[in-house]
Amino acid sequence: MTDRRTFLGSASLAFAAALPGLSGAQETEQDAAAIPAGIRVPKFELLYECDATLLPAQEFGKTVEGQRRIIPITGGTFRGPKVRGEVVSGGWDWNLSRSDGAGTVEAAYYLKTDDGTLIRVVNKGVSSGEPRSPDPASGESFFMFTHPSFEAPVGKYDWLNRSMCVGTLGARKGARNAVLIRVFRLV
Repeated sequence: MTDRRTFLGSASLAFAAALPGLSGAQETEQDAAAIPAGIRVPKFELLYECDATLLPAQEFGKTVEGQRRIIPITGGTFRGPKVRGEVVSGGWDWNLSRSDGAGTVEAAYYLKTDDGTLIRVVNKGVSSGEPRSPDPASGESFFMFTHPSFEAPVGKYDWLNRSMCVGTLGARKGARNAVLIRVFRLV
């Protein structure tokens, strides 16, 4: 169990270091000392940034887990250094405001690349339930970290099937019925 904790701690530190604007924290000497010498710390590269459009949430109701809602995904665009295109209408986010104050997201949808390839995305995440202030520089609100996984056909994009990714889920300043998703690939 210690090895897993060490790995997760290292990955969290690496993610925080790679995205200082999200964490708002600077790496301290104590943080650097927490990573034993010789351990390869994962690095992140931007896979894509996605603006996804949504319809208003449909309330499912209160369950033993909390307040459940489903949110239709209606489209959008994504762009990154190796992949770009549009979000296909027809996806869903099964959203939950948990009874402990945290929130979860489990979204399933398709991306259509600019060369016509369909890629299935399942994106899961959990928030602490703590309200977060918008970033003063961009006005973007941050909701949670996510773990997207991909199912791409054999060919040009099948490297996505073997990629480990993390993402952020938030909203752009002034955006209604839209979310901003940034996906980063561990390298």
